Amino acid sequence: MLDKLKKHYKNSMTTDLSQQFGYYWFLSDDSEPFGISKPAVSESELTLLRSMFNTYENDHSSNVFSAQQLKWRALLFDEKATTEEGFYRFVHFFSKQPITDHASFSEAVNGLFPEDAVLLLNKDLKSGVIIETSKQEFSETPYEALKDMLSTDFYLDISIYIGCYNNQLRRAKETYTREQQQFLDVRNCLMPKSVYTVADIVPYILLQSASPMADQTLTSLVEEWLEEDEETLKSIKVFVECNLNVSLAAKQLYIHRNSLQYRVEKFYDKTGIDVKQLKNALTVYLAILLIEQKVPR
Repeated sequence: MLDKLKKHYKNSMTTDLSQQFGYYWFLSDDSEPFGISKPAVSESELTLLRSMFNTYENDHSSNVFSAQQLKWRALLFDEKATTEEGFYRFVHFFSKQPITDHASFSEAVNGLFPEDAVLLLNKDLKSGVIIETSKQEFSETPYEALKDMLSTDFYLDISIYIGCYNNQLRRAKETYTREQQQFLDVRNCLMPKSVYTVADIVPYILLQSASPMADQTLTSLVEEWLEEDEETLKSIKVFVECNLNVSLAAKQLYIHRNSLQYRVEKFYDKTGIDVKQLKNALTVYLAILLIEQKVPR
């Protein structure tokens, strides 16, 4: 249907949400907002369009930004220079569906984060950032709660990536752009989870830039295990992700800790690599991630 509308209205139709004035806005069957220039729409066409599509109200564009939001919009999206210093951390979020109810979304986010946190939603309405401007004592609880809330209350399939601590505001734009892009670059390689951190994505960034020799070396470490004993590789991966804690890893694998220890020893006997040592564990972990990327899931 949208293709037919585009063919009919041509340049009078847009999906650029910044063009609010002079357009009638609607939501497609896939919840994608689109606008049609008012002069191009007759009264009868408008009646027909309203009967076929839900009207789209872009609360985000009409929202009056707070002083902090205006400050951060200037820092991240304009060429505003600053010599100020102050703590900040970006919590990036990426949705597969547009976030159309901006007011309710903002209210929900503000209920989970401190008052000094700043929410910015991008023009595509499918991504944005929550800017923490003070260090919090909590770890992952609010972020996991954010993921659950968005999935349950807004029916959004969303990914959350927590950036690093920063103190130099003059580098905010550079940091924001880099963190957002590096997550998008490796997003398809990541295993599903509620919240991602830099520790989750750095291994994949390294693997993407690995030389052919490094690729071959890592692959040779575990390639034969993929066919002979895939369970051992899976166990070692979980073992490393659990900080080499046998009890915790065994619990996640739903096996006895002695079974996990047996698999670790079995790997050592055949390869000479003791994954109970950190540097060996990291090497094998990278090799497993590389193999997983090459084998279709």
